[in-house]
Order: sequence, then structure tokens, then C-alpha cells
Amino acid sequence: MKQKPSPQQVNERIVQLESEIQRSQSELAVLRSQKLVDALLKADASPLRENHTVVRTEQGLTVKGTRLTLYYIMDSIKENNSLKNIRDIYELTDEEMLDILDYIHLHKEEVEKEYQEVLQSAERNRKYWEEHNREVMKKTYQQRETVRAKLREWREQYHAENKP
Repeated sequence: MKQKPSPQQVNERIVQLESEIQRSQSELAVLRSQKLVDALLKADASPLRENHTVVRTEQGLTVKGTRLTLYYIMDSIKENNSLKNIRDIYELTDEEMLDILDYIHLHKEEVEKEYQEVLQSAERNRKYWEEHNREVMKKTYQQRETVRAKLREWREQYHAENKP
């Protein structure tokens, strides 16, 4: 006779299955995109449909009419979010999501190179602001100590003057 699993075992199995489903959904979406692009390329040397979603702006590759960059979407994909969740989070249509995946697939090297540049730039910015804020906070703490010392001094003067 099979033993009933404990609640902890059930929870662990649920987490494991959800993780497997998420990985499978991401892989399936990429494979479907590759299959579609391959079919389009086989039918003709260039894709049959135009990409009306991905445009280049001063922020880089973005979703037309938004400030959403492909780099945010790539972050989400690399974090193993399912494509359905990504589509829902960024409120994209199925057509927009397909255009984005097609663009990433067709321009893989270029997009990955830009994505790495964006990540490096973000890291440089993070380090700059971390250092800048460290200096600002150091100054703020010094000012706070100066104010506290002055308050202590005034408190002592007040108590000294008001002693019976």
C-alpha cells in the first residue's frame, strides 16, 4: 500500500512541477518561434510578414508606441518567466509577442550584443550611483551627528538654566 505524502512533500512536488512547466513553456515558445521563422525563410529568403512591432529608438530596440525595450523582455526570458506571463505583464498582444520573438530570433547576434552592452551600461550606472550615494550618505550622517551634538548642547543649557 502506498503512503500518503506529507504536506511538505506535496508542496515541494508542486514547486518542482511548476518550475518544470515554466521551463517547458519557455522552451516551447522559443521552438515554435524558430519553427515559424524557419518555415517563413524556407518559403522565401526573407520573412513573408513585416515586423510592425519592433522599432529602433534612442533607447534601443523598443516595442512601437511604448517605452518598453526588448532588453526588458530579454531579462524576463532569461529569468525563466513564461512567455505568456511576459506577454501579460507587459500587456502585449499575441501578434506583438510573436513579432518580438521573431525579431530576436532573426537578429540573434545583433540583439544579444546590444543586450550585453545594455547590461554593462546598467552595471556601470549602478556602481556610479552606489558610490555617489555612499558619499552623500556619509555627508548626511556627519550633518546628523553635528545636529545631534548641537541639540544635546542646547538641552544641557536649558536644563542648567532651569534648575531650581
